[in-house]
Amino acid sequence: MSMIFDQSAYVPGWKKSKGKMPWAIDYWAHLDVDYVVMLGPVISRNFLPIWKSTLDTLKKRGIRYMILSSGMMKHNYDDITEIKKYFNENPPYVITTRDRDMYETFKDFVPKIYDGICFAFFVPDYYKPVKTDLGPVMAVNFDKIDEPYIYVDESNKKVDVEFNFEDHHYGMKFKGLASVGLRTDRFTDALIYASSPLPRGKRPAKIGDYTVIRPDHRFCPMFIRKAFRYVNSFCADIPHTYANIYAESKLTLSDRVHACALTLAYGNAAYLFAKTGRSALLTRVGAEGINDHPVKIDLENLAKEKNNLIEWMRNIQY
Repeated sequence: MSMIFDQSAYVPGWKKSKGKMPWAIDYWAHLDVDYVVMLGPVISRNFLPIWKSTLDTLKKRGIRYMILSSGMMKHNYDDITEIKKYFNENPPYVITTRDRDMYETFKDFVPKIYDGICFAFFVPDYYKPVKTDLGPVMAVNFDKIDEPYIYVDESNKKVDVEFNFEDHHYGMKFKGLASVGLRTDRFTDALIYASSPLPRGKRPAKIGDYTVIRPDHRFCPMFIRKAFRYVNSFCADIPHTYANIYAESKLTLSDRVHACALTLAYGNAAYLFAKTGRSALLTRVGAEGINDHPVKIDLENLAKEKNNLIEWMRNIQY
């Protein structure tokens, strides 16, 4: 097994609907392998512009493709109809899905398809965290909106969100650009980058008994005043320390689906602040209500889901 960098169309700043950059090599099309494997939410309105010519070339060379931990992103009815039509002509050899909607949409168009889970939930099987001397940790990850103010046991504060956790009452107040809306789109992304030169304000290093760590998942292009806006900020171009932070986090408050996924995978509580269909990968593993309050998932049930997926994959004839 080898890892190959993504198609050039995914480079920030390029319009994905144009497909691959015309001056970039289509390295995938030249691979001499038995199968190529795509991961994640590649099914979108840009799937065919980006991938069709590559997959057609591989098919002519006798190389098949799989889509694992598969999900859908921005699309409409016509996009999905065209993808189904393409799957009839050149079907994936295997698809495992990460949410129920993806499975129900394509179960009649792909012979080998499994109602699976997101591969992010396998991270604890791969990465064993190291301990720190930070004490109890809370991960606060808002890199698509401005971080809200968070209060503990302060009933006099006017807040937008309230919840209880570990015998304490929390309130959250969304101010400034955060009041635009908890959306995961390019508009709010652009606002956060545009506002990064503005005065930072202050956020605490501790909330109640918890040391706060503020991971940033989107730091390309690197704006220092965006990625390191508040105390105890963190960003990196390798995933391991992120896994360590979320493994330590007793509670993660985030507008990022996978910040919550990793936290849940390590047995901790997470609360998602984002309006996105991608959160279906969380409810797929039992995290219902994660948009309303902190939740944990049943790790025994998660282990069964992982084992069932692995066993299904093992029984495929390759």
